Amino acid sequence: MPKIKKNDEVLVITGESKGKKGIVTRVFPKLSKVIVNGINVRKKHEKPNKTNQQGGIVDKEMPIHISNVMLLEGGVPVRTKRVREPGKKSYRASVKTGKAI
Repeated sequence: MPKIKKNDEVLVITGESKGKKGIVTRVFPKLSKVIVNGINVRKKHEKPNKTNQQGGIVDKEMPIHISNVMLLEGGVPVRTKRVREPGKKSYRASVKTGKAI
């Protein structure tokens, strides 16, 4: 189970977008990749179709590896762990503080 989920705020910790923050828009657990809003934007050539009738060069957010991002809790990067209590659902918690995320 990935430690990063959709709508999480993350910080990019390596690569050319290092230091930038954004919201996760999509997660690919089998590939261990995420798409972050406004991060790793590339130019793609698109053919004309129903949604884009003109076609041309479009800016598109590309996936980055999940190990290159870190979850933010209140603007501070945190490591996470899974907490399992008997009779309850498991949840994500901060390793340092132990608070649920």
